[in-house]
Amino acid sequence: MALQAGTQAPDFTLVSHTGQPVSLASFRGRATVVSFLPFAFTGG
Repeated sequence: MALQAGTQAPDFTLVSHTGQPVSLASFRGRATVVSFLPFAFTGG
């Protein structure tokens, strides 16, 4: 799913590195960057 720059992202919930659920809605009203790093910290 691709979004145009400036488009509001749909709400979703993921599990943090501490095992707690984090919802995008909890950051509403604040500048937020969401990134996805596939195979992070691998040699590929």
